[in-house]
Amino acid sequence: MKNKIIVITGGATGIGFALAKALSIKNTVISLDRNIAKIEALKKSLPKVESITADVTIGEDLDKAIAIIDQAHGKIDLLINNAGKGGLFDFVNASEKELMENIETEMAINYFAPIRLTKKALPLLRKSKTPIVVVVSSGLAYMPIATLGTYCASKAAVHFVTMSIRQQLKDSTIHVVEVLPPVVDTDLSKDATMPKMQTDTFAAIFMKKLSKHEEVMNIGQSSFLDKFSRYLPKTAFKMLNKPQKG
Repeated sequence: MKNKIIVITGGATGIGFALAKALSIKNTVISLDRNIAKIEALKKSLPKVESITADVTIGEDLDKAIAIIDQAHGKIDLLINNAGKGGLFDFVNASEKELMENIETEMAINYFAPIRLTKKALPLLRKSKTPIVVVVSSGLAYMPIATLGTYCASKAAVHFVTMSIRQQLKDSTIHVVEVLPPVVDTDLSKDATMPKMQTDTFAAIFMKKLSKHEEVMNIGQSSFLDKFSRYLPKTAFKMLNKPQKG
């Protein structure tokens, strides 16, 4: 892939940063982020990447971002809905207020935002000869870890809505792709004890699968969860939720 206009949410950190780094070598990459300190760090690390300050949960911010991209580039060839949020789900001990605030935040970022941004980006995507929409969900969309219950629920929601969007756009030129990462070594997984894939490794696999035009990218453990959750769901759930030693 080269000479494309690529928009990615959450490109300042984690797998978003790795994707922005890999894609910006031969393309124009625009990253939408809300944290000023992380945006400044992105500019220093990847000066070729264009940055727009935007909160993906705020429609007005996305409208402004789309207008800036339209004025500067006139189209979007690849939209990557990457920004995500996850945290512990302590149904028993958390207060109702805390519980609901966490749920609303995760659903707003992980589920509502990709739908909203993709909808707003449709006019610019339609100006591309080969438009692609990528939605980053998770292997945990197939089977939940109980302590990450609402994160898994939000990823399951975006997993199914991505399938629905793909079906409704099947007669258009827009190619809809879902990426289901394994546990990747980012701030989101800092407390996880299971093996973690490095972000650059993830980005390299993504690039390879994108070049093959794969619609569903099960990467790493996600391939295992896809099959195991369908054929042995109870066993898969027990394995994911077995007590941690120590």
